[in-house]
Amino acid sequence: MFHLRLKIFIVIFSSVFVTSQQTNNCTITEFSQVERVLRECTDIVISNLTVPGGVQLKLDLQKGSIVTFNGNIVFEVAYWDGHLIQVSGEGVLVQGAPGSVLNAQGEKYWDGMGGDGGVRKPKFFEISTTGGSVFRNIYLLNCAHFCVGVSATDVHIYGFTIDVVAGNLNGGLNTDGFGVSNSHNVLIENSVVMNQDDCVVVNFGSNMVFRNLQCYGSHGLSFSLGSSHTDDDNAVTQNITFEDCIVANGLYGIHLKTKRGTGLLRDVIYKNIRLSGITEDGIYINQDYGDIGNTARPYQISNLKISNVYGSVNGQLARPVHVVCNKDACSDWTWSNINILGTGKSYCNYLPSGFVC
Repeated sequence: MFHLRLKIFIVIFSSVFVTSQQTNNCTITEFSQVERVLRECTDIVISNLTVPGGVQLKLDLQKGSIVTFNGNIVFEVAYWDGHLIQVSGEGVLVQGAPGSVLNAQGEKYWDGMGGDGGVRKPKFFEISTTGGSVFRNIYLLNCAHFCVGVSATDVHIYGFTIDVVAGNLNGGLNTDGFGVSNSHNVLIENSVVMNQDDCVVVNFGSNMVFRNLQCYGSHGLSFSLGSSHTDDDNAVTQNITFEDCIVANGLYGIHLKTKRGTGLLRDVIYKNIRLSGITEDGIYINQDYGDIGNTARPYQISNLKISNVYGSVNGQLARPVHVVCNKDACSDWTWSNINILGTGKSYCNYLPSGFVC
């Protein structure tokens, strides 16, 4: 049923792809033009725009609008906490023209502290759309903090390049690629993430597929759940699939982490995941995140299927598999064809069916 539902909304997406009829009156080259163009136009080009520091490029689009980024979109520096760009609307298409770049100038913020201190760092790109919207072929350069936040329903994201390679040697931290929360019916595919935190992290939602992703230097394909006492109490995150992905030269390959709360993660699939150059754990599931050793918290993980995960982890302490479940909080896990090479010894306090730790 889940995959059938995805096919249905992908068909809906196809109706969004129409021939551009854009005119010069609907081209934004100065920030002062944004309000008028959004009010008057549904086929918009944003071309070689400089966005003033401390101001959000807020694209609250009319239904069915098309937005095309052209050339270099540069966000001037200001130390604040908002999103540099936020997109909302129903059934919209947002795309990058060939060669276009959205540049957050993260190198002017990085200080090795991420969101834990130092200067205030804006997040980059927030997607808050509905109704079968499409985001495609967008190049994001040098996120200062989180790169793409998704809080949307029925959305298809593909052809993204998230390039924070420069942060590897210059203090980039917490530069998560795709962060998905409060979202339903999401497809993210055929994209490249080069960063210093999770490639993808799911916080809450249902009916999602992540496929054909290439993740470099990241903390892997992740869940982060139970981050507060209130938001995640009794929340159910379900029907999530990661498939046909590469995770290379990062800290973890697959990472599921839960904190407090009484929520439930269920019906999760990882399949056909290739790992290389992982420095800590190939598969790391820890329900004591943020309080190592405390396995008394009640957050549940049920029906976790992992198959055909293969590759290598590097370093004497690198573990192929590392599982720390809370007491009576893990159930109905089925794993097969886990072939991760490494010199470290795996550890599991809960054994999935079909897997020997």
